Amino acid sequence: MAKYSQASQEVEDLVNDIANELGLVHLGVDFQPIFVNKSKEVCKVVKANELFEYTSKREDLVFVVCNEEAFEGTDPQGHPYTDEKTKYLWLRTEMEKVSYDTEKCKLNIGCPSIVLPIGLYEKFKEEGKDAILIQNALLGQYTLAKIEQDKKEEAERKKALKTKKKKGDE
Repeated sequence: MAKYSQASQEVEDLVNDIANELGLVHLGVDFQPIFVNKSKEVCKVVKANELFEYTSKREDLVFVVCNEEAFEGTDPQGHPYTDEKTKYLWLRTEMEKVSYDTEKCKLNIGCPSIVLPIGLYEKFKEEGKDAILIQNALLGQYTLAKIEQDKKEEAERKKALKTKKKKGDE
């Protein structure tokens, strides 16, 4: 069973820095980094449930759950597994998934992401084309987002036209 513990001061500082960079602190999003001793992920963001928010008196609370061994562990020779830059990138990648809809006053977690098979990435990396692979994966996500945006705009245009016709009939 996974056990949770307080994150190190270094990780807390990184989370606070990133939250300020993203501007989410100004919107009232409250981040709480914690360590977990067992996890298949390096880190992930999880919204606190309503009961926890109520009892802790912390609204819009987001846990940043970090794999303790990945963030603080050392190899058998005593060398840390990661450096501060890597920790920053792991945290930033996860925290980028958090957004706040000011119109609905709602906290959202999730975003489009790209998935690349490691074998394919390694093959392209060996050929010096890893950036092209990533760019094409991103282009796929941007294309899907554009299609969704176009559909939404078309639906709004049709709705406005329908409303305009109704007013003209009256």
